[in-house]
Amino acid sequence: MKVICDGLDLSDAVLKVSKALAVKAVNPVLEGIKISAAGDKLTLTATDTELTIEKTINAEVLMEGETVVVGKYFVDFVKKLEKEQIELSRLYDGQLQIKYSDSESELQVYSAEKFPVIKEENDGDYIVMKQGEFKSVVEKTSIACSTDDSRPILKGCLFEIADGNLTCVALDGFRMAVVKKEVKASGEFKAVIPSRTLLEITRILDSDEEEIKVCVQKNNLYVKVNNTVIYSRLIEGEFVKYNHILPTAFSNVVTVKRDALLNSIERAAIVARNDRYNVVKLDIKEDSMNISAKSEIGNVNENISIKLKGKDLSIAFNGKYLSEYLKIAGEEFINLNLNSAIDPCVLTPVGNEAFIYLVLPVRINA
Repeated sequence: MKVICDGLDLSDAVLKVSKALAVKAVNPVLEGIKISAAGDKLTLTATDTELTIEKTINAEVLMEGETVVVGKYFVDFVKKLEKEQIELSRLYDGQLQIKYSDSESELQVYSAEKFPVIKEENDGDYIVMKQGEFKSVVEKTSIACSTDDSRPILKGCLFEIADGNLTCVALDGFRMAVVKKEVKASGEFKAVIPSRTLLEITRILDSDEEEIKVCVQKNNLYVKVNNTVIYSRLIEGEFVKYNHILPTAFSNVVTVKRDALLNSIERAAIVARNDRYNVVKLDIKEDSMNISAKSEIGNVNENISIKLKGKDLSIAFNGKYLSEYLKIAGEEFINLNLNSAIDPCVLTPVGNEAFIYLVLPVRINA
């Protein structure tokens, strides 16, 4: 293998695929980046067998071939060569030679034959939507994905497609996010996509108005955007019946300006962050909401204007869960739909009922 390419193009490709590198893998080849030269293209691939990212760039291929270079060293090395023209050569003694300017270096390689074979999925179910809409759906739901390995199914977002509509759901046992969006689809299907995969897909999207096609076949996902391809395993298992969790009626509805609530919650959270549950208390009375937090480092006590339909109520939440939602809610005003101090609160942006966020309160002493 012998190929010449632009250093900036190579660095960008290496950085993208490195997100799929395995860490401390049983099979050392999974800690490597596969380099394949053919025609006038150079293709880089990394995988941990759960997530695979492949990026193709233009190159002058003097000799076709492929090899696998140790990933973490290649990433750091190539980042320092963005302004150079680079020549990559597989040497017969099992090294990758890197030539740049009047210099050259060598890195250890593995045999490409030991690298997992990744097959493109052409059949199966799919959805098509604008890239900007896809990013918005992922942003609004992925915050509620679990990070706990004990329940793997909750580490992903449920994509449920029916009647030309996507319902995306994520929950972690303390909060739940639900977003509905009209899409083009092959039919009706469900898939639980790892949040890690969804976030990597959003990172390769570069045009909000262009469309993205997300393909699902059996237990795998396939997405191609420009010259970058992402493959991923889906999470197997039965997702939580989220419709059973959502309350159907509320005795109290609080309408509040989003920015005012966010700013007050974030100030209170500074004091509350030393507390295990990051507790921020809301005292709701007529046309005012008192937001307070206290810990050994101090206390915060603020009032903001609201509109209340219902009765006075005191309730407390993890401040982090509220602020993460408020940052992405989008609309000027938010409704807090409540029943009691121990029942879930459902937040919806006024004018966008397609985004539902449920959060459980924290029990506090009266």
